[in-house]
Amino acid sequence: MLKESGLFYDPLSLTVREQTTLARYAERHGLALRTAEEFIEKVFLRKAYRLSALVVGFNLPFDLSRIAIDHWPARDGRSGSMRGGFGLRLSPYPWWPTLQIKHLSATASLIRFTIPKGQDASRSMRRRDRRPAARRGYFVDVHSLSAALIGEKGSLAKVASHLGALHQKTDGEHGTRLSMKYLDYLINDVQVTWECFEMLAGRFNRYGLTQTSINKIFSEASVGKACLKEMGVRTWREVQPDVPPELLGIIMSTYYGGRSEVHVRREVTPIVYCDFTSMYPTVSTLMGLWHFVIAKGIRWEDATEETETFLRSFSLDDLARPDTWQGLAVLVQVVPNEDVFPVRSAYDEKSPAYSIGLNRLTADDGLWFTLADALVSVLLTGKVPKVTKAIRFSPCEEQDELRPLDILGNPDYRVDPAKEDVYNRLVELRSEIKKAARHAVNEEAGARLDAEQTAVKIMANAVCYGIFVELNVTEKARKKKVTYFGSDELAHTTELLSIEEPGSFFHPLLATLTTGAARLMLGIAEALAQREGLTWAFCDTDSMAIARPSGMPEEEFRKRAERVRLWFEQLNPYRSGTQLFKLEDQNFNIADPSSLDTLYCLCISSKRYALFNLSPEGTPIIRKGSAHGLGHLMGPYGDDEAPPSIPAPSVPLEEMGLNRWQYDLWYRIVEASLAGHPSQVQLDDIKGLNKTAISRYAATTPRLLEWFKTHNEGRCYREQVRPFGFLCAFTARGPARCDPYSIELDGKRRGQAAVQVPRAASPYNRDPAIAAKNAFDRETGERVPSGSLKTYREAVAQYHLHPESKFVGGDYLDRGPMARRHVKAKGIDHIGKEANRWEEQFATGEDIDAQIRYGMVGGDDEEVLTGLREECQRYGRRQLARKANLAHKTVSRFMRGAPTTEATLSKLHKALDP
Repeated sequence: MLKESGLFYDPLSLTVREQTTLARYAERHGLALRTAEEFIEKVFLRKAYRLSALVVGFNLPFDLSRIAIDHWPARDGRSGSMRGGFGLRLSPYPWWPTLQIKHLSATASLIRFTIPKGQDASRSMRRRDRRPAARRGYFVDVHSLSAALIGEKGSLAKVASHLGALHQKTDGEHGTRLSMKYLDYLINDVQVTWECFEMLAGRFNRYGLTQTSINKIFSEASVGKACLKEMGVRTWREVQPDVPPELLGIIMSTYYGGRSEVHVRREVTPIVYCDFTSMYPTVSTLMGLWHFVIAKGIRWEDATEETETFLRSFSLDDLARPDTWQGLAVLVQVVPNEDVFPVRSAYDEKSPAYSIGLNRLTADDGLWFTLADALVSVLLTGKVPKVTKAIRFSPCEEQDELRPLDILGNPDYRVDPAKEDVYNRLVELRSEIKKAARHAVNEEAGARLDAEQTAVKIMANAVCYGIFVELNVTEKARKKKVTYFGSDELAHTTELLSIEEPGSFFHPLLATLTTGAARLMLGIAEALAQREGLTWAFCDTDSMAIARPSGMPEEEFRKRAERVRLWFEQLNPYRSGTQLFKLEDQNFNIADPSSLDTLYCLCISSKRYALFNLSPEGTPIIRKGSAHGLGHLMGPYGDDEAPPSIPAPSVPLEEMGLNRWQYDLWYRIVEASLAGHPSQVQLDDIKGLNKTAISRYAATTPRLLEWFKTHNEGRCYREQVRPFGFLCAFTARGPARCDPYSIELDGKRRGQAAVQVPRAASPYNRDPAIAAKNAFDRETGERVPSGSLKTYREAVAQYHLHPESKFVGGDYLDRGPMARRHVKAKGIDHIGKEANRWEEQFATGEDIDAQIRYGMVGGDDEEVLTGLREECQRYGRRQLARKANLAHKTVSRFMRGAPTTEATLSKLHKALDP
């Protein structure tokens, strides 16, 4: 029952006339009217804190930070779980708590009340040595909930539209004089948010997850964990806490994630584009990994001899048998000699970022991989790597007290963890629901079934992969001594500020076996294509574009590609009729989806590609595109401002995965390649690209908000850039003499002194011209003239030339097939979570300090390198970089133990030579 609805306001932010308008509106609509201070004291803190009421909002961190009166970087004692977040003061009175918010991802944040200093135990509680329970509050962000339950990660407008809410979001003119119309907009926003919450809460309740409260659902992974708990599945760390850390080190050293690569670069290539059905659940089903999930632990044994024998004798026919996949729960230690394995390395000297490439690897010492990766090497090279050790894993006996779960509360959707493979059951169930949705009796029933199949899809993916490799990073005030293990099975110690803690369902064996098997699927597809005389253009985790060689007739190409595709049906574990390696929709004609059309692709680098058909006139018809490398930029213009010289999209932009300006850019890139001048892309007539290029970010961490320290000085709090507020970032032009092909990422030119390029930012403004006018250097605080900022045209001018450094033939102007590099391993750099602070780095640029590095082990020059680093300590890093004529990031990477080149070592030696 609704007890009260109302408005609150800051008297100092509104004019007398606006306050009069507000009072009239409240009286007309029967709304309570309070000042912000009254609302916080009498409503928010009394209800949310004292009575533990549920607080609901959309993008709650932003809304909650607007009612704060002060903020600071969050401190959290020894645990550090909230360090890196914000503390928000809501009231000047010490008996009220502050609020802590820590950003986790684009859709999720941890929110809680602190314990007020004055909250002491009563006399009777002190006698019993008890303390009052901490009231941490209950918060639900509809943004997080929609991402977790329906996969919608967009705006409130998109969520409301997806759910079919009674009220839909309207537009409001922000920053203008307060009006009755704008107040209507605000009231409607609250109503839409509440309706979306009620609908999402209803869906959550139908999941039947009685052991998990709705305020604990932050992501799809939260749903997966909740489902496992509901089925009575106990975590691996709980049932088997005594696994040797040496073994965990070996397991984690084999983890690489999904394979994403381009093979044919910057050339228009005819393809057949295929996708594996539910890749991770499928390979988990084939390997029988569900038995590991519900087991009381794992067993391991030596399997060196049998593994080496298998690698020498297996064939593709063996991999076509499902029983072979049941035996892939094996990790192998090999001494590679130009064998093909996934290699994680900083291939680009100018960037501290690591990337993974399937390359030819040579090492003097043994390295650990999954058996699936070793099989890929044999398939693609024809030779067997030297195996020095192998470990086979098997599940222990089944856990007790497992119980069935009715998915979405529907007895027809029941899964029994003790009697069936849940991965297989969920994929089959989703297929059945999708089929029922296509034949629904009416639109309402079809929408309901479509929502159900989405929920089952989210659940299937959530319970089979990500939760098993979850590592949560906490930041400490002081360095903490830690012991770590790697592939050498030895204990090493170091001191770190960022500490990684495994998630509750951490089970890295399942994670590495799953991703290794997915890479095997792609490796088999590549090998089959080679056997058929075909090649491939790109692959991305669960998909591959099989490419037609020059001179081969299209009909013959289709026959051979179809043989590749249908080979996988021998492994298909599903009875629903869904093909395992299926044709994607882009292969079919737009006008007649029952017939195939010739599909082409143009690839630049990993995750940067476009798929298209050709019109009778030979112009491109874009079917799908990648926004990778473009998504950080705000759209320079809308659909109504698109250039008339570029045909309108033939398929919906949402289906294509692009915004209109991104579609226009890809159209021109493809058009230039078809015209024979792929390096000269015509962008001059796209007038919207003349605007200043702007990226919009939210100040989600104290580090990002630090940009505005100088800007905020002297301003009253309400006029400052505050936590979770939006901000703009720009790219300033470097000196005209600089060659874009020779500028390093930190603005230094090879062989020259440092070139200072401002790092421009400004408070957010809906008008890009005003935002650009207010730009300042975030390091110095000095104003940056808007004329010195890059336009969109300048920002994307080299998008079509983006290099792919992890392969040979991937430089700026290179075209055609790329070749695998020959990587010689001299040592191992032990790193932590690669995605640590990735959103912050996306805004600020790559940060060497964001990557957790434990230390480097191995290599003949290890003692020499250690001595050199000790010598380098005599200098500041920037001073040493100048003296050695190196980029600051290059020196930082070396000092932190990262692998480096002989050229860099030589320059450092010379700089240190007295």
